[in-house]
Amino acid sequence: MPNLEISPTLQVYYEDNDYTDPWRDSPAMLLQHGFSRSGKFWYNWVPALGREFRILRPDLRGMGRSTMREEDYAPDLDTFAGDIIRLLDHLEIQQVVFVGESFGGIVGLKFAHAFPQRTRALVLCNTPCRLPRRQGEVPGGDWDQTMARGIGAWSTATIDMRLDPKVSPQGLKDWYISEMDQTSSAIGRKLQAYLDTLDFRPHLKEVKVPTLLLSGEESPTATVEQQRYMAEQIPESRLVVYPRLGHGINVLYPEWCAHQIREFLALHAE
Repeated sequence: MPNLEISPTLQVYYEDNDYTDPWRDSPAMLLQHGFSRSGKFWYNWVPALGREFRILRPDLRGMGRSTMREEDYAPDLDTFAGDIIRLLDHLEIQQVVFVGESFGGIVGLKFAHAFPQRTRALVLCNTPCRLPRRQGEVPGGDWDQTMARGIGAWSTATIDMRLDPKVSPQGLKDWYISEMDQTSSAIGRKLQAYLDTLDFRPHLKEVKVPTLLLSGEESPTATVEQQRYMAEQIPESRLVVYPRLGHGINVLYPEWCAHQIREFLALHAE
């Protein structure tokens, strides 16, 4: 199993899929998953883009097949970005197209902000710069209490917030819930408490890499109003909105996303 050892008690798992022509100097693309997910959630991107890019799919520390002690888990954007730099250095990769979904996109914003020379371009799928404030009745009730029963219980209660119910088959929902439930309750609760404090708005103007924002018009988490604000703030950015779609654009329409990425990179070819 490919693991990067950060410390004796912390290993970051990653998938390294390279189906590009071996005689070409092919670019690398890093796909970063969101809250309580893993690199598995990019399964349908590998066939869509694997002939053009060497594709890396790391599991964030504490999630997926990455291992660490729960008591040591202290979520922080600097820490997550630092893990990615260690991985790129380990694999001797100088630059990547960074693609993040939801919270993984917030990690991408931090990475591009801190390491612009290592970021060829940034692609944000359904990514907020600040989570909407929960007021009144919301799916899942008190999220901390629901997560205490398990991430699967919370994911079941909130699945329509992350997968548009109009177009998501039940099998996909069941798989999402099952995979998210593999994150421990303790780690999920710590990360959610941290997410509630995050606000990347003050730094958007400082993101100096070409940035593509892809989002559903009806996403409850990455609202179209916030997406437009982000596109206005990030200097070299482009927003493409999928009409009448909620959350989950990356897993629901990977070929559409791949097409948008190809067009965007062509506009910013060196």
